[in-house]
Amino acid sequence: MKIIIIGGERVPYFLAKRLIAQGYDVYFVNKDEELCEEYSRTLNATVVVGDGTSKKVLDQLEIDSKDIVVLLTERDRKNFFIARLVQEYYGVEHVVTLLNNSENRDLFERFGITTLGVTDLIMKNIEPLLFENEIITTLEEETKGATVLKVTVEWDSLIVRKKIKDLNIPDGMVVVGIIRADKFIIPRGETTIEPGDEMIIVCNNDKVPEALSFFNS
Repeated sequence: MKIIIIGGERVPYFLAKRLIAQGYDVYFVNKDEELCEEYSRTLNATVVVGDGTSKKVLDQLEIDSKDIVVLLTERDRKNFFIARLVQEYYGVEHVVTLLNNSENRDLFERFGITTLGVTDLIMKNIEPLLFENEIITTLEEETKGATVLKVTVEWDSLIVRKKIKDLNIPDGMVVVGIIRADKFIIPRGETTIEPGDEMIIVCNNDKVPEALSFFNS
């Protein structure tokens, strides 16, 4: 099994270093001759200079259906074209692509292409900083896309002194616990929220911004 990396600049280099260290056969395809020359000198990998959208170039790699193809170009249209090319002509089962515009995710996933969303990744990491809260963990495997949040209730919050049942909590999120001083409270509808409470919330991944906004209101 080979791991074939198409496109990109510095990211492929560091990705390849890790893969090679783990004993994988790594192949590069890139139009940048200078970059390819550098990779050839510094990495124990097979480097092909050429356009990854060209079947003639890809034929040089002797691609097998069990190979893993990683697409790192800066254009989703190009990544999609190459992904479909290797799926159709070589029967590649595992294609992973950089996703520059999260609005294109459905298109890729419709064809079984795994996406790595740059924008979503950045937002996921800065949201807790923007709202001064903490994302405790993301439960991708076990819960198919749930996130656990810890939100500290401020003194001037609109939800202070209100009961859980009166909050009109939006769909896709639920309060599963409250930490008050050194005590953990399992909330009920009659539980009243106090200033300084740390609320433990489970929500769908796509509801994180809404949950942070709602419980910080």
